Amino acid sequence: MSKKRKLILIDADVISHFIACGEILFLPVIFNPHQLIILDIVYGEIARISSRRQILDQLLSSVKNITLAAFPEANVEIKREYALIKRNNPLIGDGERACMAVAKFRKDVIASSNFRDIVPYCKNNGIHYLGTLDILLIAFRRGVFDEDRCNRFINTARKVNHARFPFSVEKITDYHARDLRFMDE
Repeated sequence: MSKKRKLILIDADVISHFIACGEILFLPVIFNPHQLIILDIVYGEIARISSRRQILDQLLSSVKNITLAAFPEANVEIKREYALIKRNNPLIGDGERACMAVAKFRKDVIASSNFRDIVPYCKNNGIHYLGTLDILLIAFRRGVFDEDRCNRFINTARKVNHARFPFSVEKITDYHARDLRFMDE
């Protein structure tokens, strides 16, 4: 059975975790054959740190299944949804808001670790979502990362990037994900 190629909107927190852990080049490998999309609003959040912008620019210029895309300003529905999300919860970041609004109408997958903000919205709008730990689990299950590499990632992301993973997850084998089969459909 062949997988349907999905579009995955990557938020800044996930990209930041993978950069901080020195694993950003493997993000497209983990998701292959799916297409990763970085909205220009998300890119702007990452580009505030010049070293991360340089890393991301290299990735965008060298990998085929990751693309920088403009927020669809001309799409009135998406633009209206973006404004509505901000009005309803002004604490949600611009990048997350952009990903949420686009995913609602295009039915893309969102990759963001800010579950507090995105999960209720995704559930209410039938949007699939992944967090950093879900992505690590996919990498582990597909054999892209071994257990030690996943565990180092978890520890490094906490120390270097102040990742707020559940306290009960110290190792990848501690993580009990919800059903992620939608990634294999």
